[in-house]
Amino acid sequence: MVATMVSSATARRPRERGVALLLVLWIFVVLGVLAVDFARYIRDDAMAAVNFAEETRAYYLALAGMNRTIYDADRQHERAAPGAPAQPPDDDDEDEPPPADGQWHDGEFAGGHYTVRMTDQASLISLNKVDDALLTRVITNLMRGGNATTGMDRRKSNEVSTVVDSILDWRDTDNLKRAHGAESEYYLKRRPPYRAKNGFFDSPEELLRVRGVTPALYYGGDGMPGLRDVFSVYSRSPNIHLRSAPPAVLQALLGVDADTAADLVAQRDTDSNGFFQQVAAQVGDPHLAQLMVEEEPRTVLLEGRADTQAQRNQSSVAAVVDLTAESAEGARVLRWLDRAPWTGTIAPGSTAVQG
Repeated sequence: MVATMVSSATARRPRERGVALLLVLWIFVVLGVLAVDFARYIRDDAMAAVNFAEETRAYYLALAGMNRTIYDADRQHERAAPGAPAQPPDDDDEDEPPPADGQWHDGEFAGGHYTVRMTDQASLISLNKVDDALLTRVITNLMRGGNATTGMDRRKSNEVSTVVDSILDWRDTDNLKRAHGAESEYYLKRRPPYRAKNGFFDSPEELLRVRGVTPALYYGGDGMPGLRDVFSVYSRSPNIHLRSAPPAVLQALLGVDADTAADLVAQRDTDSNGFFQQVAAQVGDPHLAQLMVEEEPRTVLLEGRADTQAQRNQSSVAAVVDLTAESAEGARVLRWLDRAPWTGTIAPGSTAVQG
């Protein structure tokens, strides 16, 4: 009897040891999983901190580029003002601001790189001053896709008329609908409903609320600019400053593709007289040719960009600035876009024009 009990106890010990071993192994597995998960959490947290630091640095680099450009442009305007004191020839304290040509220009600050671009708002087409003839020409050229010889069937012609009439109906002060336009009666049937503005556009983005304006027409694509690239609400005149007009405006005015517009801009930099003659010949309409003038920029869209590690952390800031504001503070900011959307593919320090 005693021998049987001893034998049974001896047989249970290996089983108990096996269970204990399994429990210990499971504990190690759980601890290992927790350790791996904790390490991953710590790594992600560290990467988030690094990314935040780089993003913050990129933001302030872009902001520094913008502020430097505003300062240089303001000082240049002061020096050119009547009665301004002569500048010493050896005064290198101030840089020349980049031209308002709609091109990206590189700069450096605190060991980092940024790019800035100034676009003369009068080199764009005034959304609030454009007449129906020029508006029809622009919409037609954009819908043709950069080929002026492309025919327009009835459906396309109706689409052009719808966009043109609806834009004019949106900004006029009455409730009379043009033949292909739209007033509040049309927009109140949308979901959600809203009324026609019956006043000037406050921003180009309002065009997306206008009948007939599609996202493709507004944003552009396939080598063609969109309405947002050629129209401005800050231009105070129907005239267009061709000397600083960006390629997008030339495409919209002349109905040419991106390569031809780039060639025209290059010609403008080397042979301005030939450029103006060629543009006037392509426009053809004497009325439109009279709208294309040469004047100094007053109101500009200023954009600043910066990134830190191969565009992984990008930041963009933009502002509309009145460079000729008569105020003690100098240049006046009309609109500020903090953390502006990053569009395009130009990286600071890469293909931008060296400024």
